[in-house]
Amino acid sequence: MTFTPALATFGRWGWRRVALMLLGAQLLFWDIYALILFGLHPTDDLGAYRLPAAAPPPIALSEPAAAYAPGLTGPAVLRLPGREPVILGPARASRLLRSHAGGDAAAWSLTCLDAPCGGTAHVYAGPLDRMSRAAGWEWFQRHGLVWVVVWMGLVLGSALLVLLPLSRYARLHAIAGLFLILVGADAWLTAFGAAALPYAWFPLLRYGVEYAMLSGMALMLNGFAGWRPREAWGAAACGAGAFAVVIGTMLAGRDPVRIAPVLDAAALAVLLAYGIVVLLRLRRTAPGPAIRILAILLVGVTAMGWDLLLFSVQDGPPLRASVLAPSLLMFGILFEIAIQGRQLNREATEARSDLERQMLEQDANLLRSSGLLRHQERRLAVDAERQRMLRDMHDGLGGTLTHMLLQTREGRLTLGDVEQELQSAVDDLRNMASSIDAGQEPIDEALAVFRERMAARLADAGLAFDWRCTLPTPAPSLDARRLLNLYRLLQEGVTNALRHAGASRIALAVEAVGSDAILVLLSDDGAGFTPAGASSAPGEGRGLGNMRHRAGQMGGRLRIESAPGQGARLILTIPVQTPAPKI
Repeated sequence: MTFTPALATFGRWGWRRVALMLLGAQLLFWDIYALILFGLHPTDDLGAYRLPAAAPPPIALSEPAAAYAPGLTGPAVLRLPGREPVILGPARASRLLRSHAGGDAAAWSLTCLDAPCGGTAHVYAGPLDRMSRAAGWEWFQRHGLVWVVVWMGLVLGSALLVLLPLSRYARLHAIAGLFLILVGADAWLTAFGAAALPYAWFPLLRYGVEYAMLSGMALMLNGFAGWRPREAWGAAACGAGAFAVVIGTMLAGRDPVRIAPVLDAAALAVLLAYGIVVLLRLRRTAPGPAIRILAILLVGVTAMGWDLLLFSVQDGPPLRASVLAPSLLMFGILFEIAIQGRQLNREATEARSDLERQMLEQDANLLRSSGLLRHQERRLAVDAERQRMLRDMHDGLGGTLTHMLLQTREGRLTLGDVEQELQSAVDDLRNMASSIDAGQEPIDEALAVFRERMAARLADAGLAFDWRCTLPTPAPSLDARRLLNLYRLLQEGVTNALRHAGASRIALAVEAVGSDAILVLLSDDGAGFTPAGASSAPGEGRGLGNMRHRAGQMGGRLRIESAPGQGARLILTIPVQTPAPKI
């Protein structure tokens, strides 16, 4: 992997911006470190209460008096002339009591109970309140901030592990949770482990947790840049190798504290190099987050390097930079998460706006398509209606005229027959027109049109016409096709009554049969006939057979009741749909 593309990419992103971000992160961290170490402390000047190295201290101390020795890491006994011996502890002020033994002019001395105990040469004796404030500030630097790191690491790490189901057990979240827990454990072991766990093999636990934490940081970088199994195994192998060196040192009977600085320096160098390589890998996809995370990583590495190379555990300042770094690093990570969350929210808003725009365009396309579809449906409906009308004219009017033409050519028709055929053709034409006009209208209104047309014709022939309709309101309706078949069926019945029955009265009645059918009854008082005999008579195909066929096309049933001398009854049952009530 070469650095030229990466440098070019960062150059496009802005070298000044990159340098300012890296330098700003370092200045922010070290300014906070210096402020806590040197600025935020009690303003009392303790120089006047420092015990001199060669001369005996002044015995006249204001009461209550106390002694305080900064930098202690273990208990020590302080002996002062004219005072009872007192035990001083790390970051703790001990009260001084007057001695009853009398004038002891010997110089003061400080003896460690557990060597080494810090080796401090500065001991202060003075007012209790001032000594207590100084000791309290040292305790905050040495222990309070450590506990902040410990609890932050444990709480945040545990929260990430508990919330793993919400992230669908994401690998990066699991590694981050374990890493934060290791940060808290390493801080506790470094600050308090030696005193709380005083056994010979304590270094194994301390350095094992430390190298596991450094390996966890490498795994986090690997997961952030896209998981690569070989690099993950390499990071774990480096941590295991450093821990194996510690084990070998202890088995050889040597103190691992002497070899630990070399291992720590090597681990930090490898981690820093790997972090730069991994983050340069992000140059094309996310240069901004890569630089921010590189700045956070450099802060942590420089803090650990500061403590490792410039200060020892016993003689260093009260506040170690590596103790403050995890807290600031956690806030830096939270800040990065907040930035990425803001970016995701902006991207989601843009995606939502784009989706809304696409939906509006889709709605417009659907409206256009719907309009075209409705236009096409209207055209298809018009074409279907035109074809239906052509078929009806061909089957009805066309058939009648063709029959008349053939009969006329053969000389079989009289003037009266021609009149009847022409009347039949005119009636069928009127039926077609009426069915088109009254299609989808209530049946009672459609049959009323048929009644008016038939009443005038029957009156000219000397027949009375009775009409009765008991359908509910609103009455059901029939489509134009079924209505034309109904007109033709009734027309056939009326024509038969006129031609063959010799009737004086014709009645038409319509009534409902339940909620899904109607009953149409056409009757006359003519001569009547035998239905069984009429079925086999010549010409039945143009009479009763036509009526049964039309009833079948309507989905109904036709029953014929007649007997010689008792007239005829046509009973037609038609299925219909109950109309919805009008609101």
